[in-house]
Amino acid sequence: MQLDVLLSSITLALMGMTTFTYIANKISFNFPYQLKPFEKYAGALPLFGSLLGIICGYYLNKNSIPNAEINYKILLIVILFAAIGFLRDKYRMSKRLVFVTALISASLSIYFYFPGISLAKLAGYTCFIMVLLVCLKISSLVYEMPFILISTSAITHMLFMFNSSSYNIILTLIDLALATYSVATIIHTCSGYRILISNSGILASGMALGLVSLIEPTGNLILFSFFIPAMAILYPIAFISLMIVTSYFGNRLHKTDNEDKHGWRWSLNREKTINFSALIFLCLNFTGLLVILKAPVFGYLCLLALLILSMTSFIKTFARKLSIDEVKDNKIDILGTKIDAIMPKEVLRRIDAHVSKPDSGFMHIITADSLALVRTDKDPEFKKIMEKAEMVVPDGAGIVWAADFIATPLPSRVPGVALVGDICENSRNNTNYRIFLIGSKPGIAEKAAEILKEKTNANIVGVEHGYFTKDSEDELKMLQKIKDSKANIVFVALGVPRQEDFITKLRSFANNAVAIGVGGSFDVISGTLPRAPKWMQRFGMEWLFRLCLEPKRIYRIMEIPLFVINVMRYKLNKD
Repeated sequence: MQLDVLLSSITLALMGMTTFTYIANKISFNFPYQLKPFEKYAGALPLFGSLLGIICGYYLNKNSIPNAEINYKILLIVILFAAIGFLRDKYRMSKRLVFVTALISASLSIYFYFPGISLAKLAGYTCFIMVLLVCLKISSLVYEMPFILISTSAITHMLFMFNSSSYNIILTLIDLALATYSVATIIHTCSGYRILISNSGILASGMALGLVSLIEPTGNLILFSFFIPAMAILYPIAFISLMIVTSYFGNRLHKTDNEDKHGWRWSLNREKTINFSALIFLCLNFTGLLVILKAPVFGYLCLLALLILSMTSFIKTFARKLSIDEVKDNKIDILGTKIDAIMPKEVLRRIDAHVSKPDSGFMHIITADSLALVRTDKDPEFKKIMEKAEMVVPDGAGIVWAADFIATPLPSRVPGVALVGDICENSRNNTNYRIFLIGSKPGIAEKAAEILKEKTNANIVGVEHGYFTKDSEDELKMLQKIKDSKANIVFVALGVPRQEDFITKLRSFANNAVAIGVGGSFDVISGTLPRAPKWMQRFGMEWLFRLCLEPKRIYRIMEIPLFVINVMRYKLNKD
């Protein structure tokens, strides 16, 4: 393509995008969700403006680009997908219905563009388009990422076609419109003012990019478009895993206690992280481009040098050796939940002080893990219980990692299983302790009580299984039994959130007791379930050990990535 044609096309694309963005800002859509002052909804209109500018550029320069005709089928298909996205944006059409509608529309659109296509090809092309759209939507969790993926893919498409025997001027112009639209939006975002393309823009631009990949005769552009799913799904997994591993080894979170170990403060600057991610994706695309074009070794060496330099720079930015301020308060905030920054010895001291006073009141201790923090977002009642509890101690390694990562480190974990044993051991020298165990299957709590008595000579005044229905007569009887036993230490192993609900009801029955939710501790103490090896405990991999023993826990474990993502997003916004 001639330089003057290229420059005029870019200029007209920018003019069209600016005009349509201005029009969108003047239209009141009355969305059901609240826009922030620096946000303006534009949907797919900026893309249409860019495409319109490119079309105008085509007709103005038609004499310079002979034997090229625009196929307006692409524009009609893009408009269709923009409309589907707008229904989601404006009228909150359900995600499932949007997916089904997009799936059917993709099949019909491909058949409309490629009449007579075989059923196998139709199914393959439709799957490709849907994977592309879903992954672009996933990438929108980080606001700038869809624009980065679209612009980088479009630029790579153009570079490939400039060096390909199957050079297609019309496809190049469409890629130019996508690249202009995406890059201009990123630059606009850097000024602090966001143009929200939401579902409408994502579906429209994703469909345009997918169609260009399918229309190109060699099929090589499909390869570049498949880098988008890799970037949207595999890259975050690899990136987050690197962050966690670096945190564990960098600040030695695998040690038994965390005193005097925090020599690094992790920084996750949003802009630099986004720029680094864009560079990784660009390198991924350029690697594919070098392979397809059979570039010399020098090209690979230059790309490798660029990647190494960029990664070195990023790591220096990420890990800064600074002294982390001491936690001045005895509680720290992790995703809106207050966690006690406390050593196990201090927990035992407070319990001992509570038991020694006859009228000390009720104390609820929650041994929280990362899944408990995820639940607080979904369950308002559980969140109220967490806020009301006298102590929330960090049981899970995930919480210790999160606290360290957001630069408010916890001094130590307080595992529920170990806490049960330590309290019983403490009771050896204090006759005031009266311990009650409730939870697990029939027989397990009894066996756990026998082992604890044998090892610590604990004064266990009652044992009950946990197989009773919530809000039933049996539950009321259990609460009354605990009251009648005059127990002042109650271990409740009913699982989250059932045990926390039971302890909340216990407040009105046992006025001077310490109640602790201990999850599956009785199964471990009784020997019914073995505890994870020491090395797995140290590196926060107990969840994997439990998953191997109890595969049905997979549905709970699947929520752990949500916790990690929330921590990463919090860190990005904070830094």
